[in-house]
Amino acid sequence: MTAETLATRTGLAFTTTRATLADALSTVAVAVPARPRVPALSGVLLTGDTDGTLTATGFDYSTAITVTVPDVVTTPGRALLTHADLSGVLAATAKGTPKKRAGLSPVTVTSTGDATLEVDGYTLPIEAHDPDDFPTLPAPPPDTATLGTTGFVAELSRVTPAAASPEWCFPTLENVRITCDRGKRIDMIATDRYRIAWATLTATPAPGVDAYSDEAVLVNARLLDRLRRYLTGDTLTLALGDDLCGLTCGPVRVLTRGYSESEYPKNMADLVPDRAPVTVTVDRGSLARATDRARAILTAKKETATPIAVTIADGAVSIGPDLSGAVAPDLDATTTGLAGEPVRLRFHPRYLSDALASFTGRTATVHLTAPTKPVVVTDGGATPDTAGYRHLIMPIRPRT
Repeated sequence: MTAETLATRTGLAFTTTRATLADALSTVAVAVPARPRVPALSGVLLTGDTDGTLTATGFDYSTAITVTVPDVVTTPGRALLTHADLSGVLAATAKGTPKKRAGLSPVTVTSTGDATLEVDGYTLPIEAHDPDDFPTLPAPPPDTATLGTTGFVAELSRVTPAAASPEWCFPTLENVRITCDRGKRIDMIATDRYRIAWATLTATPAPGVDAYSDEAVLVNARLLDRLRRYLTGDTLTLALGDDLCGLTCGPVRVLTRGYSESEYPKNMADLVPDRAPVTVTVDRGSLARATDRARAILTAKKETATPIAVTIADGAVSIGPDLSGAVAPDLDATTTGLAGEPVRLRFHPRYLSDALASFTGRTATVHLTAPTKPVVVTDGGATPDTAGYRHLIMPIRPRT
């Protein structure tokens, strides 16, 4: 059967398990809009190939997500079924059944004119649309690089919280800037103007990648955060170009249209110094707990606009609320480059907590140049220019 013939066939039948179908529907749901501009976008496009492969697709004009399921199609063709109806009925028929047993139940979906779902003795109608009404997906850019999924997902979880929230009305800063240098180095950077999270990963160039290529795309941080749980394959293939970002991982393929890269701040990496004259290395868990206690004190005193004060002395650091007369206990620290009087820095409580929470090592190193200049946090002993991940925070200027 040719591709043209398959595209015109609206009959489709496949049989799989409830768990497999539910997983596919959950994944493509990320790209199914809650309030679609056209009815067809409320649907999941199901395409059955002659080799038995089923492809489920969701598309909201900005992001397309496809999931492939092998060896389940009995009648090749296409069907466009309302996603909420199909996934809702699938879940409802499992009500009261243990999850594992329900997941193993065979499910048959048939669409030859009317669409039906057969499972656990039920035969139920499913709302359908004309598959010809489903929009054509954009062509993906060529593959750029491949890298390990575990590392990519882990770094995403560190970077995305630093992007601006939608209510701030800075749409450009709601994104993560993903760059690929010659297919060998992936940088992911996010900022909300007050902090920068920057991760670097090594990658393997895809075949045919130009040795001098340098691609960059802005990808919505909330989208990336939602996608993390669905990227479960061993390796991930990244495709960047023409303001498009493609991610392929196992049976999941994502293609999303990026925000205009030209509007993103270009000098953010320059704000992160290669070296800093003063460094403080301290037990990260102790530092995080001291920060949490300082936040709790400010909350208890209803000082919602008051920063946290970090005081660095030779061999010690203390974190407490920036209140007149407040004194916080010292934590043991290893300091370098500190001379003379202690240095006092002030930070937004949540930003300091988020920065420390994004690290997992036993110790963290704080790099600083001046009390009012950006501070960089890295894993203990690392320098900003060699660290795989660095987190920059802007201190709050002292009150006059």
